[in-house]
Amino acid sequence: MPNIIPTHATLSGTMGQQFTLGIGTPVVSNSSADCLEVSRKANVSTGGAVSVSEAPAGSGVWVPYIPDRATYGFAVGGSGWMGTGPFSGCHIAFFTKGGRVGMAHIAKPSGNAETAWNSFRSAGDVTVLNEWKVPLPDMTKFSASYLFLDLSDPRSVGLVQVDVHVRGMGGSDGGIFAIKKVV
Repeated sequence: MPNIIPTHATLSGTMGQQFTLGIGTPVVSNSSADCLEVSRKANVSTGGAVSVSEAPAGSGVWVPYIPDRATYGFAVGGSGWMGTGPFSGCHIAFFTKGGRVGMAHIAKPSGNAETAWNSFRSAGDVTVLNEWKVPLPDMTKFSASYLFLDLSDPRSVGLVQVDVHVRGMGGSDGGIFAIKKVV
């Protein structure tokens, strides 16, 4: 399956295909901070299915979801995209810190994650560009959203949302039922 930069154009033909997140939830101890820098180099591939997988030389950066925590990561040299998910009511944020572009996944309804994120975001060198709640995409079935920020062209940033019917809440695989150009 060919690797792609996940944009609206490259994902729009994948409606009805399977989506698989091949990056598991990192294990953290209960004594870990509630706002953690956690990211993985990753690739997105298509060809009958859409798959996100960890890859040491990946073309993008994946910020994993951790229950009851806020996680964030930074674009690294050569990153063509950033992504995170699953979302079913959590918040997403885009920010800069020390001149670096970052993405955050703030778990809800965790008060600890929100408090930790608010402490992080109020640091002197953090500028939050945008933050919002990503709602449950289908109120009638188990579902989740995955968001991909296209960084391949510095003159034009794009954001695409992939909505998936999953097998259970918090699930990471299932059929794609909507692809939306957010920005």
